[in-house]
Amino acid sequence: MASQDKTQHQLVDAAIALFGQHGFSAVSTRMLADHAQVNVASIKYHFGSKDGLYVGAIDAIIELMQPRLEMVAQIAAQAKSVAGDDPQRQALVMTQLVHTVLAAFLESPMMRTAIPFVLRELFVPGPHFEHLYTALPKRLHETLTDLVAWILNIDAQSEQAKIRTHAVVGQILIFHLGRPILLRRLQADNYNQAILDQIRQQVTISVLSSLGLPHEL
Repeated sequence: MASQDKTQHQLVDAAIALFGQHGFSAVSTRMLADHAQVNVASIKYHFGSKDGLYVGAIDAIIELMQPRLEMVAQIAAQAKSVAGDDPQRQALVMTQLVHTVLAAFLESPMMRTAIPFVLRELFVPGPHFEHLYTALPKRLHETLTDLVAWILNIDAQSEQAKIRTHAVVGQILIFHLGRPILLRRLQADNYNQAILDQIRQQVTISVLSSLGLPHEL
């Protein structure tokens, strides 16, 4: 059983890396097997097909992100009762959320590997787009939209609330999606603790400012 689990993990890791780099159509089962250092027949045995392995890769990314989304959901669920109409407390709640989401995307080595895969699926939707979208982006977006609408005192179902939330999400995710650009500008190989601390500070100030909440420079 342990050997089977290891083979599955190797194939999933290979799928995330190769599909992310080249896209679904350009990757063969032979490429996947070679990258995973397993027999080609293992793909059919464990996943049924290349398409089944693709779904397995999506499921692995969802499983990775699920606990982090649960943390965001828990913070959001308690936000209104904890913060009420107090802007200072609302700012504290949003700060906690920003830091949680940043940690989810910036501090996980797996997410750095997974992001090209995720971007391909979200920007050029394939047959499994809905599966990934519903589990991750939609859930995060809905949770944050509810909070943004509450802070701004607008309808959470309105276009305004959804667009304002998208702007907030963009301020956070740009440091993940644009990681190679920033690292090149900083002449760094990776985000170290000092860089992460600065990112958290600047993103928090930016998000709170965009929502009209108090912040410290």
